[in-house]
Amino acid sequence: MYCRISDRGGGIPHEHLGQIMQYHFSTAGSYEGQYDGGLLGTMMNSPTDGPAGGPMHGFGFGLPTSRAYAEYLGGTLTFETLQGIGTDVYLRLRHIDGKCESFRI
Repeated sequence: MYCRISDRGGGIPHEHLGQIMQYHFSTAGSYEGQYDGGLLGTMMNSPTDGPAGGPMHGFGFGLPTSRAYAEYLGGTLTFETLQGIGTDVYLRLRHIDGKCESFRI
């Protein structure tokens, strides 16, 4: 099964490509003010979004953890980015047919 997640957010800068799958790497600080105004701005900038009373983004765990789950489930997580346009992330998961070793989720 394949799932493609696309955005048109300008792509991932070339200087970050080698780091985006490393834990604790984040560009959140460099995009301050990105969510100014409106409902999205309120949701993303709220200091009480997370369960511990802080924001739920910018910790550098999203992509590496997603890749770890995909690989654990026998799949892959890859991406293609076009600078100035956007990024496509591809999640591939193997077919669960009962013939392979089972696992618990």
